Formats: sequence, structure tokens, C-alpha cells
Amino acid sequence: MIGWTRRDWAILLAVTALAAALRFYQLGVVPPGFQFDEAFNALDAARVLDGQRLLFLPDNGGREVVYTYLQAALASVFGLSVYTLRLASALAGIATVPLGYLLLRMLLRQDSRRVAAFTSLVLAISFWHLHFSHYGIRVILMPPILSGVFGFFWLGAQRGRLWPYFASGALAGLSVWTHPSGRLVPLVLIVYVVWQVGTGREASRSFQLRTRLTGLVVAGATALLVFLPLGLHFARDPLLFLGHASDVSVFSERVSTGSPLVALLRHSLDVLGMFSWRGDREWIHNLAGRPVFDPLLSIPFWLGILLWVQRLRRRDDPDRDALALLMLWSLVMLIPSVFSDAPPNFSRTLPALPALFLAAGLGLTRLVMADLRLRIWDFGRRRSRIHALQSPIPNPQSGIAVTLLLLASLGLTVRDYFGRFPQQREVYYAYDVDKLDSWASLQPLAADHQIYLSQLWAEHATLDFLRRGSAVKSLDSSDTIVLPPLGQSAVYAFPGEQSKRAERLAALWPETTVEQTVDRYGQPLLDLVTVAADALDDWPPALTPTQPAEVHFEGGPTLLGLETQGSAIILFWRAEAPMSPSLTTFVHLIDAEGRQVGQVDTLPGNGSYLTPAWSAGERVIERYHPTIDACAGGESVRVLTGWYDLAADATRLPRADGAGETALAGQIVLPLAARPAEQVRPAHILNQPLTRDLTLVGYNLAGEDLQPGSPVTLDLYWRGDPVAASQQLAITLQGEGRAGAQRAPTLLWHGEIIPAEAQWGPGEVIC
Repeated sequence: MIGWTRRDWAILLAVTALAAALRFYQLGVVPPGFQFDEAFNALDAARVLDGQRLLFLPDNGGREVVYTYLQAALASVFGLSVYTLRLASALAGIATVPLGYLLLRMLLRQDSRRVAAFTSLVLAISFWHLHFSHYGIRVILMPPILSGVFGFFWLGAQRGRLWPYFASGALAGLSVWTHPSGRLVPLVLIVYVVWQVGTGREASRSFQLRTRLTGLVVAGATALLVFLPLGLHFARDPLLFLGHASDVSVFSERVSTGSPLVALLRHSLDVLGMFSWRGDREWIHNLAGRPVFDPLLSIPFWLGILLWVQRLRRRDDPDRDALALLMLWSLVMLIPSVFSDAPPNFSRTLPALPALFLAAGLGLTRLVMADLRLRIWDFGRRRSRIHALQSPIPNPQSGIAVTLLLLASLGLTVRDYFGRFPQQREVYYAYDVDKLDSWASLQPLAADHQIYLSQLWAEHATLDFLRRGSAVKSLDSSDTIVLPPLGQSAVYAFPGEQSKRAERLAALWPETTVEQTVDRYGQPLLDLVTVAADALDDWPPALTPTQPAEVHFEGGPTLLGLETQGSAIILFWRAEAPMSPSLTTFVHLIDAEGRQVGQVDTLPGNGSYLTPAWSAGERVIERYHPTIDACAGGESVRVLTGWYDLAADATRLPRADGAGETALAGQIVLPLAARPAEQVRPAHILNQPLTRDLTLVGYNLAGEDLQPGSPVTLDLYWRGDPVAASQQLAITLQGEGRAGAQRAPTLLWHGEIIPAEAQWGPGEVIC
């Protein structure tokens, strides 16, 4: 670091204060709402606070853990809220600004203070960096971590000490625990070492190779040691390491549509254009389409790019190696957006900061040093032009122009981020503000109603986070209806897209209607079905047990009866007390000969209403769809049911009366029904047409070696037009005797092929 003075402290304090002011202002308010990616992080932070210590977060496509542990640490002090969850991003964003200043002051010699100050100032007022400092996701940690990785590596190379390499390696290992872009750090360091050795003086090349390789090995070994626990975790489940990356890769058919090279070219142009032409079009990342730099800052940025390249080509430039390292850092961290879908992606490219903004710092430094004067050259030809001279000290007029440019850019950032961005309709939905509005609308009802929220929204991460500790329950009502304890009214809430489901539920109670609420843009928000307590004291009129029962299970629900609807079996249950284990229901269908001809095992509510969520006194109506043997139908079967704990080696719950582990729910007659042809596999395939409209697909024969008087069980599989099934069919037994012997066939059965009441569609197969 060259000539650190009080002026540096003043600059550092000023840019840090500006960055902090912008990042703390309306933190937790802008962006509005609580986007589901943030909510997944919040749920994981809550798990950490509850004592879980995960190496990798598998939900939401898989995420690294460092950011979540930082959020949990802050939440342990300030509480778990949207503000404190986003505070992690704000602190990381603020820290990046002074770290960027320190990094450039250390790396650069020529105009070091001025370039570092302008670069940090541009970073502080950048819409791009400001947004991710307000947005609670993990990528914001990468700029400060990478500043440490490359800063310490540079320090080790310059001073010939090993401890900076150890520090660089430790941070490099930490970066892989933070974000997928950390996996690219070795590429930057390796290429940089090759650059140093390749461009160094030939006389000292051998020495440089030894020293640089030593540093690289020390940093790499340290990084590997830090990464090792996570690496072993990935080795056990490689999909965690590669799964999401392969899904969004430009080489996947979905992204490239069969032309990866064309896609790479297009993506490269998109990323190049993000700086001044068109930025990220995702509303969760940006004021859609806004480029990184406004038209004013684009001028010094592109000027800086030209200066950067020009200085890299000069062998005598004192900052050539530093500029190369910063260029490699910038380019490599832009690669993820080039090689993945939806470029330019401001989230995937953010790790290129603060190095990438060096271009703006170089350009502003040149502008502030420029002396723009009208010069008359070649008086004989009387031709004039503007000529820019670099002065040894800043030019006052240029300084004023640059100051006005930066103030105008700051004004545009403040207007766009705090004014325009949160008011956009697309942001309302992208940041799940509608979920927050729906939650707010339910709160007044929660005081005197039990609220059952459709699983579609209840398990959306934003609402899942808000539901923690509340009485609002998740419920998939497609096969399940829950009635609250006696004396309590209920509200069943559905998102607007499930209005048909709300109407079907309301139809169960006479004179019950659906109340529709709308969001701030007039779009359907929630459909509410409110049922009074007296209407819930009994079963819904259309759903009442036709075969009542009362069988208690120890530590489980009580069976209250059975009803049937078509091929579905409906069982009625009641919770007697809270249940801690998650129990699974089983339903077995047993025919007259004791054979199991049907079965279903399922979690309550299709997994949306697990038994730990049941409150004492709640009644649950559950529809079951057992898988039935292809040749079972038209016969009476017993319905046996019970519960087991899958986590405890599928241990079944005993009945409270000691009469075993199953309860007889009732008896039903199975409908005689056909199935799609691909679901039927007879033991013997024939595919023998008997008529133009009817084909004998095959048969099963139980006991092919029979004795006289033995019963014969023959299952025939038919396909064709159900109308043809009314024809008469005779089944005879043709004996086999000695050659020349004649035996009369024995008639085994005669009648219609299929009874008229059979449920059979064209092309289906029936047994």
C-alpha cells in the first residue's frame, strides 16, 4: 500500500458512510414483500436456530450454508424478521465498498488513491450492487470474500510470505461453502500464475515459477482442507454438486435448443450488452432491462475498459500484473451467465465485483485529469479540434463535470431503486407481495376461526415461513376435508386459481358461499369458504358414514366410519390427542377367500396434513384410492385399516381394545371395471380376435395341473367395444387322450362375456 494518509481515512469513511446510508435506507421495505428465495433462506436460518447443523441446504435447488449461518447469527441477536434476514446482505454490501478501496490501494501504484476512490464510489451508488445489498440471498457475500482471496494471494506474491497464501486459501475454501461461483476461484489463480511466469523477465522466470507455484500449492492445499467436509458430502450425493448447474447449462437441450455454439455466442453478446444496453430482465434481480450503468456512467466505464486493455499491453506499466489479476477475476466471474440460461443474469455475475468496476474508476480518473481545451493546429489550413491532455493534477473544470456526473448517477439510482422499482406491478408478484397481502387478510379471521389454507400456497416458502408458530394449517382438500373441534368455526382459504375447488367445498354445506378477495391490482387473491360452528358439529350432509364404527388406536386417530363414492373409499377419523410421530394409513381389501385384492398406503391429506398437525378433537374425512387387482371386481370385500410409523420400521399401532392392529371399517362391493391396456399384464398373451369388435388379450389359470373335481379359476382379459360384451360365451374343457381317442368337451361355463353393469371404455382391457 503506497502512502496511506489521513486523506485515505477520510475517503474510506465517506464512501463507507454513503454505502451504509443507501443500504440501510428502507432495508426490509425495498424490495417490497418477501420473495420465496429469501423465505427458503429464512426457513433454513430458523432450522439452524433450532439446533440443526447442515453442511448443505437441499431445498430450492440446493444452496451453500455460509449465508444462512450468518443470517442465523444475526437473528439470534435481533430476532428473525424480514429486516434482520436482509441485514446480512446489507452488511456484506457495505463491507464490500471499503474492502474494494483497500484492495485497489494495495494493488495499484499509478493514481492508486484516485482510482480506488472512484471505483468504490461507483460501487456505493450502483443500482446493481445496491439491490443485492437489499435482497436476502447468498451471492452478496462473494464480492467481499473474493476481495480477500485475491488480495491475500497478491500480498503473498509481493512480500514472499506464506501466511497470506494460507489466508487466501482459507477464504477460497470458504467461497465454495458460500456460492457455486467459488468453484471458479482456482481457475483465476492458476491462469494468473501462468500469466506472471509467462510475462516475467526471462532471467528470473525459473525463480518466479518456483515461488508462484509454492504459493499456489499452499493456497490450494488450504482451500482443499477447508472444502473437504463439503466435498465428502458432495461425493456421497454428486447431484447436489452438479444437479442445478446441469439443469441451467447452455449445453442442455432446454437452453440451447440443440445449438449450444449459437447459444454461447448469443449469451456472450447479452452479457456484453448488460453494461450499457440491456440488463437482467428478471424482476427479482433488477428494474427489468435496466443496464448496469446509466448513460452517464457508461462513458467512463467504456473509456476505462479501453485504458485497462491499453495498459495491459504495456510491458513497462507498473500495475500490469495487478490489472491482469483484476481482469481475470472480472472475466471468469462473468462466465456463469454466459454458460447458463436467461443471460444476462445479475445474480450469477455479481461475484465479478468490485474488480469489474475498476473500469469505471480508471475512466473517471482519466476524465478528472483531462484538460479539455480548444486547440488550433495547423493555422495554415485553419482547422480546429478538441484535444485532451492529461494534467499532473486534477483540472477544476473536469472535476466539476465528474462531480455532476456522479451526483446525477446517484440521483438516477435513488429514483429508480427507491421510487420506480417498488411501484412496478411485476415486482408485486415477483416478490410475493400478494402472499403477504393474503396473510394480512387472514389475520383478523384467525382470532375466532380455525384457518385451513390450501397447500398450494401454505407450503409456498414465503407463507410457510409466516405460518411458523401460527394456527394456520396447510391442507390439500383434493381428497381430504378437516373439521375443527366441536364448537369452533372454520375458514377454508384457496388462492384465486383454485376457485373451482373452493366452490366444490362450499357445496358440501347448504347455503354456504365463496367470498372472493382481490389484491391491490384487482386480481383474485383468496377464495374464502367460511363455515359456522353449528354447521360443523356434524358431518357434511353429503359426506356421512354409511357404516359407522368407533375403533381406537393407541397413540393414533379413532376410526368413526366408512362411506364409498364410486371406486373411492372414504374413512372418517378423529384425533383424540396430539400425535408426535407422523403416521401412515393403510387400507387393505380382503375378499371372501381371505386374499388381499387391493391396498393403499398414504399420508393424510396427500402429505399436506400429517398427524402431528392434527389437533385434539379434529375430524378428518379422507378419500382413498386403493390399487385393486385387475381381476378383482363385482364381489364383496372387507375393508381393513390401521396406522403405522414408517420412521419406526413401519411399526403398526395396536388397537386400544387389544384386538390386533387393524380395524374392520366395513364391507363394500368392488365395481367391475376395465383398465388402460398398458396397466394389464396377463400371464398368457393371446391377442386372439373372436369377433370384429372383441379380442381375447390373454388369460391366467390358477393350478394348471388339476385333479378330478378340483375347482378351476380362469381369468380372461378382453379388449374391444363394450357393446360386443353382451354376446354369449361358452368355455369348455377339451381333454387330451391317446391317439385316435375321442373325448367330448366338458362345458365349464356359459353366459354373457361381461355383465352389463361393468365399467368399460373402448380400448380398455377388462378381466
